[in-house]
Amino acid sequence: MASSDRGKRLSVETRKFILARKSDGLSVQRIKSELKKCLLIDVSRQTIYNIVSHGSLVRRRSTNGGNATKIRPVHMRFLNIWLSKNNELTSKDIVDKLRSTFGVGISHGYARIIRRKLGWMKSTGKYCQLISNKNKAARKAWCCDAWHRRDTFEDVIFCDESSIEMNSNGRLFFHRERSAGFSKTTTKRSKPKHSYKVNVWAGISYRGRTPICIFTGIMDSVIFQQILQDNLLPFVQREFIDGFRLYQDNDSKHNSRSTQEWMRQVGILDTVMKTPASSPDLNPIENVWASLKLHLQTKVKPKRKEDLVRGIQEFWKSLTPESCRKYIEHIHKVIPHVILNNGDPTDF
Repeated sequence: MASSDRGKRLSVETRKFILARKSDGLSVQRIKSELKKCLLIDVSRQTIYNIVSHGSLVRRRSTNGGNATKIRPVHMRFLNIWLSKNNELTSKDIVDKLRSTFGVGISHGYARIIRRKLGWMKSTGKYCQLISNKNKAARKAWCCDAWHRRDTFEDVIFCDESSIEMNSNGRLFFHRERSAGFSKTTTKRSKPKHSYKVNVWAGISYRGRTPICIFTGIMDSVIFQQILQDNLLPFVQREFIDGFRLYQDNDSKHNSRSTQEWMRQVGILDTVMKTPASSPDLNPIENVWASLKLHLQTKVKPKRKEDLVRGIQEFWKSLTPESCRKYIEHIHKVIPHVILNNGDPTDF
């Protein structure tokens, strides 16, 4: 009965036998048969192939230091410089630059390892608004003032408008692989060229949410004033008899002469807070819009206009004062980061 080579090292004599038969022109399968017939050893074809490929009598040991011994501190310093200049370098780029600059060859996997050791972590390409130096200074000053005053924002109504596009596809989905002929299902999902879109305006506060206004078309100063008349003022009269502050961005229709005059006439001009430009991360309702859009994509999946409008209304009705407070309390996490970043964008 032939013995198996699994888990055992082949002797030098067996390796010589394999190499000799290979020099005679025998195939791997023929060598396997000869070993079993002459030496009563059952050797796998992969083992025979490895021996004849290396042409060595002694098995080569792979050391993990093969890559490590090639990489010196000077290489690590240069790699850090390269990544500082271009933080989008892939492992292939790193391998190519090390080879062309120092003549050092490493694997792509080891390139990723040393990149992590240097503290460079992979991150998705999230984009943020470009902020001018003037607006950075204004952002930092606004946050420093709120920090020193220990503003709780309990009397603030955070308002904003947003556009919502009808989309029945979520961000994440699963599919089953099919290997039978040409029946493979594509992972691409169809999307209409021109999706139905609506605009929404609303506000949140520690005392709850304002009514939400759903409309189409472009909002100008007149339409904006009518929205405030129908949605903001009744909410204020009901929930903020003791006074409030209004937080909104610096959109032109918010600060137009017509709007300023209208606000003066209805008595809310003095309640408008002076807010820094280019600061969506300082308005908690932006996170509400993100939650609303995710809800529509993953839960409602609207295919008709009516489904989209109904989904928006259902989500808005589900917002309780407690959930509004949680959204607003998020600003207390953002403010320190804006200060530490000197007004630069935050990850929130």
